Amino acid sequence: MASVVADASGWAPVPRTVQAVLVLVTLFVLPVAWVGVHAVWALRGRAELFAAAGEHRRRRPTDQQLVDHLRDEHPLTPLWWMLAVLGGLGTLCLGVALPFALADGAVLAGALLGTGLAASLTALALAVPGIRRADRQGAQDQKRRSELWSLPNAVERRLTVPLLGTGDGAHIGT
Repeated sequence: MASVVADASGWAPVPRTVQAVLVLVTLFVLPVAWVGVHAVWALRGRAELFAAAGEHRRRRPTDQQLVDHLRDEHPLTPLWWMLAVLGGLGTLCLGVALPFALADGAVLAGALLGTGLAASLTALALAVPGIRRADRQGAQDQKRRSELWSLPNAVERRLTVPLLGTGDGAHIGT
């Protein structure tokens, strides 16, 4: 944003390629990196809790540890959903832009758009099985948790709320 404002106001000339790279990093790389770091944190905590449960069966983790790390939804589910959404949007945008670039005779632009389209379709093809795997793993986690610990009702209700919201498109934050 600052580079666009600086270029538009005449403070400092910023090349279009730098602006395009900054926009792509902001829109795609940072959200995926943030969700990935969160997923790694949640996976690590989940592994620690199950390892501790194997060693000390009588000591149940705190309710906050359970809410933070052991949900019915696997920690990688938001990452797979983000890849699916970004792959779908990329496919839609690049698929619409590709015929226009090729019609103008821009071979390099067509090649770049075609490569981006292939990458988006690949991300989409990888994300859908990942969502299914994460769903199965979430069900296995719920089964393991129920075998190890009995939970109070309030904690059980909080754990059943999925991280991404409900299946009807609503979101827990709305």
